Amino acid sequence: MFGLSRDEFLGHTNHTSEWRVITEDGADLPPERQPCMAALSSGQPVRDFVAGIYNQQQQRFIWLSVNAIPMFREGEAKPYQVFVTLHDITEQKRMNDLHLSRIHLMQFANTHPLDDLLVAALDELERLTGSDTGFYHFFDERNGFITMKAWSTRAAGHFCKVPDKGGHYSTDQAGVWSDCIRTGEPVIHNDYAGLPHRRGLPEGHAPVIREMVVPVKRNGKIIAILGIGNKPVNYTEADVQTASLFADLTWDIAEQKQMQDDLLRSQNELKLANELLEHRVAQRTADLQAAVREQESFSYSVSHDLRAPLRHINSFSAIMNEEYGECLPSDARDYLNRIGAASSRMGALIDHLLELSRVTRAELAPGTVNLSRIAAETFRMFEETEPQRRVEREIQPGMVTIGDQHLLDQLLGNLLGNAWKYTARVSSARIEFGRTKASGQDAYYVRDNGAGFDMTYKENLFKAFQRLHGSEFEGIGIGLATAQRIIARHGGKIWAEGEVDRGATFYFTLPDGVSAFSIGSGASTSSATAET
Repeated sequence: MFGLSRDEFLGHTNHTSEWRVITEDGADLPPERQPCMAALSSGQPVRDFVAGIYNQQQQRFIWLSVNAIPMFREGEAKPYQVFVTLHDITEQKRMNDLHLSRIHLMQFANTHPLDDLLVAALDELERLTGSDTGFYHFFDERNGFITMKAWSTRAAGHFCKVPDKGGHYSTDQAGVWSDCIRTGEPVIHNDYAGLPHRRGLPEGHAPVIREMVVPVKRNGKIIAILGIGNKPVNYTEADVQTASLFADLTWDIAEQKQMQDDLLRSQNELKLANELLEHRVAQRTADLQAAVREQESFSYSVSHDLRAPLRHINSFSAIMNEEYGECLPSDARDYLNRIGAASSRMGALIDHLLELSRVTRAELAPGTVNLSRIAAETFRMFEETEPQRRVEREIQPGMVTIGDQHLLDQLLGNLLGNAWKYTARVSSARIEFGRTKASGQDAYYVRDNGAGFDMTYKENLFKAFQRLHGSEFEGIGIGLATAQRIIARHGGKIWAEGEVDRGATFYFTLPDGVSAFSIGSGASTSSATAET
């Protein structure tokens, strides 16, 4: 977060000159107003304070959500120290800023012409990336001409005195800023002066230190380019993503605005209205998908943030029990124990929810998976955990399939763990794992002679937090929901048959080949493994 090693970090104070701390509006935050100092001086906690810390290694601000809790010694009115947590919200803030800018531009487009919209988009992009200049040019591939369409407000006023909008350049005459047209990809020139193919700048043009240009593509062809320049530090891939989003967004809004104008002028209103509707449906679908991704990120962050208060509840209830337990009435000790048990259960719920979320989001890394070996290793783990239990187990050898090793390991852990749990009260417990024909297709099965279940409620088996047994068996109700999502990710099906006190059998199918998967590339495999 801070760009410092541990040794470099220790010993610093809020007054150290290297620190640069800012508020959300970009103003410097004095040391005395920083959360830790505010909590120490006031004795009151500071919660969810958003601040930016300059990371010298990355040469950018890292945005943090800061919580500062003052700590008191018994009998003292002033805190002697403060406990501070820092949560990195840089990516969430970036996405939020982009979302707000997008809303602003869409509202701006309703009341302003296209030329003003392009300038407003460039001004927003300059603000988000910390750049000093921006331009938007249209490209005519058939004639090989680039048309200057817009400069940002700052660029037009201070950076480059452009004679007139609408000037044409051929790609042969254009400078290095048109490299992205030649390559078809975004380009970053962080050392503009060192480029061997640069052609120099016109008279009166301000110096260019660094620049970045991204193409706007439709149907595989470049139709425009958007560029920004002179950021104080080097441009990165994050800047490319932001600029590409703005380039596409501006073009989409421009197209939408043009369509609206055409609709008003057209005699065939019904036809144009249908075309506009289709465009809006596509746009709303994209918005929904983006909102879902943002909601997943938000839910994940919230789940993590819930851990902090749970740790406080557990810690302080344990301290009270340990230090004051003998002084408390038995009812009070019982209440403390209940508090601890409830917070532990909530922690387990958070863990399982995150597990369920990871199963849904992780990209599959297909490969050859030996299910028989996984089952044997899983049973060995159960037996080491509960050596007093005697369970007869049968594993069909040679069961090999194609799938994601980690997820299938998790799948069998859930299904076999389910069987292990619900045979705990059976004197001669037996668990089988094999392959058979079921419902006219090849299927794997996990069978036990345990508690079973009432088939009347089979529809609830794979729903999160739905349990068919009471408190006599521990559980939260996430395991089978996770198993169902793993099978769905592999393109298979899962179902169960059972009878109360006569055991249960869980069947599942897996695809015969990689083609049934929704999988990513080799690079995705690495990210999925890292997340695991």
